[in-house]
Amino acid sequence: MTLPLALKIILLALVQGFTEFFPVSSSGHLLIFQKLLDFTTLPLVYDIFFHLGTLLAVVAYFFKDLKPLALRFYEKENFRLLLLIVTASAPTAVIGLLFQDFFESLFSRTSYLGFAFLFSAVVLLAARFLRLQRLPDFPAAFLIGVAQGIAIVPGVSRSGMTIAVALALGLGFEFSFRFSFLLSIPAILGAVLLEAGDIPWGGGHWPQLLLAVLVAALAGFLALGLLKMVMVRNRFHYFAAYLLALGTLVLIFL
Repeated sequence: MTLPLALKIILLALVQGFTEFFPVSSSGHLLIFQKLLDFTTLPLVYDIFFHLGTLLAVVAYFFKDLKPLALRFYEKENFRLLLLIVTASAPTAVIGLLFQDFFESLFSRTSYLGFAFLFSAVVLLAARFLRLQRLPDFPAAFLIGVAQGIAIVPGVSRSGMTIAVALALGLGFEFSFRFSFLLSIPAILGAVLLEAGDIPWGGGHWPQLLLAVLVAALAGFLALGLLKMVMVRNRFHYFAAYLLALGTLVLIFL
C-alpha cells in the first residue's frame, strides 16, 4: 500500500508509542505493520527516532522519580535503586551483545512472530496466577534483567516480561510498574546507541524525524498512564487475551 511518507511516520510512531509500553511487543507490531503496509522502505534512522520518542515519554512520565536519582544519587534509597537498575541492566546487555546477530536476523522475517506473541500471552497469564517465594531485591533485579534480555526477540514484550517476572516474585504492582520503566531507560538508550553508528545521519529528513519523535512521545506518555490504571485495577493479564488472538491470527495469515 502506497502512503505519503508523513502518514507512514505517524502510523509507525503511534504503533511504537503505544506498544512500547503496553505488554504486547512494539517490535513485533512494527514488523506486522511493515509487512502489511509495505513500510520496509523506511530508513533505519526513523526507527531510532521512534525509540527516542518513547525514551522522552518515559523521562517525562517518571521525571519526579528521575530527578532525585540524578541530583541526590548519593542518598541511601536513591543509590540502592540505581544499583538495582544496574544489576538488572547487566544481564540484558550481555544477552544483547552475545546474541546480537541472532536477534537482528529475526527482524527480517515474521514466520515465528505468532509463537512469540503466544509466549508473551502465557507469561502474562502466569504472572496473574503464579507467585513465587519473595527473593532479595538484587537477585530479583537480576532475574528481571534476564527477562528483559529475552524480550529483545521481536514479539516478546519487554514491559510484559519485566513486569510479569516482578509480579511473580511478589514485588507488587506499584514497584513492578515503576522499576520496569525506569529500567527501560538504559535499555532504550542502549538500543539507540547500538543502531546509531550504522546511520548515515546526513541523509535524514529532519522535519519528518522530529515528527516521529513527537508522535511517539505523546503516544507513549498516554500509554504509560493507561497501563498504570490497568495495573492498579489488577487487570494486567487482560492483555494476554489480545496476544492470544493476535498470535493465532499471525500464525494463520502471516
